[in-house]
Amino acid sequence: MPIHPWFGLIETSLEATRRTLEIMGGFGGLDVRTVPVAAPTPPAAQPWRWTTPNRVTAELTTMSVREFRRTGRPARDRADQAVIMVAPYALHAATTADFAKGHSVIEALLNGGVPRLVLTDWRSAGPRMAELSFDHYLAELNALIDDVGAPAAIVGLCQGGLLAAIYAARFPKKVSRLALAGAPLDTDAERSVLTNMIRSTPQAAIDRLIAQGDGLLRADLVMSLWPTTASAEADIRKALQVARPTPPLVRRFAAWNADLVDLPGVFYRQTVDLIFRRNAFARREFVALGRTVGLGDVRCPLFLLAAAQDDIVSPAQVLTARQSVSSPPRDIASRLVEGRHLSLYMGRSVLATAWPDIAAFLGEPSRLDLSRQAGNGSRRDRTLKTPVVAGGRTFA
Repeated sequence: MPIHPWFGLIETSLEATRRTLEIMGGFGGLDVRTVPVAAPTPPAAQPWRWTTPNRVTAELTTMSVREFRRTGRPARDRADQAVIMVAPYALHAATTADFAKGHSVIEALLNGGVPRLVLTDWRSAGPRMAELSFDHYLAELNALIDDVGAPAAIVGLCQGGLLAAIYAARFPKKVSRLALAGAPLDTDAERSVLTNMIRSTPQAAIDRLIAQGDGLLRADLVMSLWPTTASAEADIRKALQVARPTPPLVRRFAAWNADLVDLPGVFYRQTVDLIFRRNAFARREFVALGRTVGLGDVRCPLFLLAAAQDDIVSPAQVLTARQSVSSPPRDIASRLVEGRHLSLYMGRSVLATAWPDIAAFLGEPSRLDLSRQAGNGSRRDRTLKTPVVAGGRTFA
């Protein structure tokens, strides 16, 4: 089962990364210019069937907007403020957020008390989207939040969490609270397989990949360049946090792994340069819709979730953000859980323990004062107050 290098959602080995760099960078006699573009992945026999019932409420250039409701909440009921979920946008589709029964972030939040959730179901980039930049995605996210109603509670997954944090910095009055899971907020805080690979890849290799895709980062090409792994079943077991995945679950994982989206070349280059090489957002050098912003411009209540065995987005890349944001310390919750990167969104244990806490956080009043809640003996308060360690640093 292929595992891709760009924001891959399963752990990879450094040796696999080295082999990929040889292919991408033209080392060892291999040159990406001589590698033929892979044929498009054949479409699945059936379109992806979402785990949780939903409906499309709007169609934008960059996304379909999907609305999910807790069981028993009629679609006509507009009384409840929706939570916005910004899905990852990194080769795998937004189906990462709703993988399977018992392995779905959306299901966990709805079961945890969130009455209504709206998801950014990102489109695969076509030729007319090649020039789309971060600003285009921020602008359409802004339109979505205006439609839903601001200020909004936002949940961001992986790269979607980075986009959500940039949005919260650019439009602080439009975000009431922010939960970020496995988001690369400060890529200098601690290296990972992904940051090592990207910073070691020559810019010429990036340019050649985009040229091969006629201005797009072609998901099928990237997947064809990435070596297969002999331990796919072990990866699935660890990512999903199950002792023995059933054959239907393995087939479901294979279908998810083939549900890919192409990325605009401009957006891809910006992410490589601004986020992984220059760390511009953490350094307050990121220009978002005409204004320079950084982590210090985030000032809403914040929940940070990281996985201890995450080699894609190292824990410190997430958790050290609490030292940079302007949110009051009492309004920040940090959680370090056992698992891999994909476990944050699909792991049975993480979904059963950490995400109910996040659902409760999203339902709190506009200011979350953890100090006032401490000492009442609830499981949620103890876990929110537990110190976490990442990058050699401890966070209370």
